[in-house]
Amino acid sequence: MPGHARMRAGFSLVEMLVVVLIIGLMTGVAVLSLNIADSHPARHSALQLAEILRTASEEAGIEGRSLALGFWQRGWRFYELRAGVSWQPLQDDALLRARQLPDGVHLALQLQGEDVHLQHEDKTHPQVFLLASGEMQPFVLELRDGHRAPMWLHGNAIGQVRVLDAQGKELR
Repeated sequence: MPGHARMRAGFSLVEMLVVVLIIGLMTGVAVLSLNIADSHPARHSALQLAEILRTASEEAGIEGRSLALGFWQRGWRFYELRAGVSWQPLQDDALLRARQLPDGVHLALQLQGEDVHLQHEDKTHPQVFLLASGEMQPFVLELRDGHRAPMWLHGNAIGQVRVLDAQGKELR
């Protein structure tokens, strides 16, 4: 039909990516609002960080930016690569802000099978990298809460994040 505008069918890739980002953010907010922290703070912190990491990885891929995560014994902080040369702490991002763990919960980090010395306070630097391609630096993070069995957070090279309990059972 010449002279008539062609009707467009379906959605563009950008529209679909925006929908996926919104769903991811809403899921993240829902998980973060769960109140299981009182019963097992290390478990709650591991699940919270896993969901934040998944959302950050999706966001990095959609927005085409590289992010990194730095840990200290009692918390974590996200970084962004600016101008392709300098890692700067994220300051104004509500989801990716620096976080401190509940009292009694401590972290231990392994990169490439080697233990990483974590500072006692927030004097971090980028340690785990989340690339715009969806790749992630593999890591194992142990979350220990006093005398309770520890939780482990595993991140692999293709950006998957899993939380395991002391028996090796995956938690969701």
